[in-house]
Amino acid sequence: MKDKMPNETKWNLVASCGLYCGECTAFLNRKCGGCRSNKGLSTKYKKYCKIYDCLNNKNLKICLDCKEFPCKFFNFFKAGKLEESSWFLDVWSNINQIKEAGLIKFLKKKANWLKKRKECAEKRGIKYCDDCKLWPCELLKRPVLVPANLKEFKEFMRKCEKKANFFKKND
Repeated sequence: MKDKMPNETKWNLVASCGLYCGECTAFLNRKCGGCRSNKGLSTKYKKYCKIYDCLNNKNLKICLDCKEFPCKFFNFFKAGKLEESSWFLDVWSNINQIKEAGLIKFLKKKANWLKKRKECAEKRGIKYCDDCKLWPCELLKRPVLVPANLKEFKEFMRKCEKKANFFKKND
């Protein structure tokens, strides 16, 4: 069966940074159409996301395509402790898989992975992994993807921009 979803719509499932929007509880609950979609929560977050602005201004789809990658904005995903760095590793893996295998193969792989997670949740009588008391598990070795606190996200992006402006002045 041929996939009839237009390529631009498929990109709605992957944020500029490489996050896979298709697994986010906001996306699954239809509160967001994905980071690029301008539907639901994405309209609020895109206002402040420097990664989205940066790639949009450069007419790029994903951070890995940028000559400046990895940059200060991508460091949003790095954590102070190893056990908190799983998001960074996941995003890094996603963008590399997209670059090597292409968007379509990446999305098929993620859809299969998400199907396994859904089956697991159904066996446990829950809707999504974030309701499970048994993770991290063999399917999900990191916290469930939920939208970041908007206030904290705005503050972080403001600090990144301030730091970037400081370095520009002192070059």
